[in-house]
Amino acid sequence: MNSQTSTGLTSEQERLDRLRARVHAAKIAYLNRAPFEEKSELKYEDLKLIAEDFIKASYEQQKKLYGEVKVKISIAKLLRSR
Repeated sequence: MNSQTSTGLTSEQERLDRLRARVHAAKIAYLNRAPFEEKSELKYEDLKLIAEDFIKASYEQQKKLYGEVKVKISIAKLLRSR
């Protein structure tokens, strides 16, 4: 693996980590009916869109690494996890 590929994978992993943290923060805001980003209160539809962004990024990374999606993630499982 060359350094450019390694750097690309590292930045993809960092992006995925940021999105995972965003999902976690959004879940907490949703459960506590607290403001999140520009919203005064997070609705389930907003939380679902945030989760879908993470899932999409995860699938893209898996396709780059393995050529296909190996681990499928559902919104329900993502929102249920810690």
